[in-house]
Amino acid sequence: MDVAEIISHHILDHDWGVALGGFRIPLTTHSVTILAVSVVLFGLLCWIARARQSRSGRLLTALAEEYVLFIRDGMVLPNMGKEGKNFLPYFCTLFLFILFVNLAGMIPEMKTATSNISVTAALALCSGGLILYSGLKFHGIVGFLKGFVPSGTPGWLVPLIFPLEVVSLVIKVCVLAIRLFANMLSGHMVLICLLLIIFIVGQMHIAAGAGALVPAMCLEIFMTCLELLVAFLQAYVFTLLTAIFAGSVIHTH
Repeated sequence: MDVAEIISHHILDHDWGVALGGFRIPLTTHSVTILAVSVVLFGLLCWIARARQSRSGRLLTALAEEYVLFIRDGMVLPNMGKEGKNFLPYFCTLFLFILFVNLAGMIPEMKTATSNISVTAALALCSGGLILYSGLKFHGIVGFLKGFVPSGTPGWLVPLIFPLEVVSLVIKVCVLAIRLFANMLSGHMVLICLLLIIFIVGQMHIAAGAGALVPAMCLEIFMTCLELLVAFLQAYVFTLLTAIFAGSVIHTH
């Protein structure tokens, strides 16, 4: 197996489709990871809600409250204003889901589903739907469309500005998907390539491979710690950008 095959096996999704009654149910590594993360999150939050009477439960409840305040006061209210309070459950769920899916890739035999553009595109479409709903809810159809034309724009520029603003909104949604996908994919590619350095150099000479072991593993540990930071950072950035984009259609020019 060459280097390209090893990297692709580690990163790409794998379909184990199951046939039931003439219908084929797609079952992939990433879909299993997403399902597992969803079940874990649901069970964890239900347990926190039921265990609030015990000492450990009160501690977890306090941490959950601090988390909600962090999302509300750090992302939603500063960018969306008081209008964003109704959308707080979505942002709390979005951050936790992306974070847990990102971290799942650090577990052996599991993969980072957010390194799949289909997964990040689905998340971006959900955020795009929230952005569209926010504009329509607070401004109506006509007001939402007027928001694509800055106030004071000369009439003869409207046919040019309007489609550019629409395309700009579409690009924002695409950026959400591509940014998360590219960062998570590149991080795991770096990790696997650092490990492969040992075997590539070892094929040239056993002594050279042994010499490359220590520096390669030191770099691997450093990049793993950095990847953990990136997992948190990308969940934060995706959630923050969603709040910023939604706020921009609520509070127009």
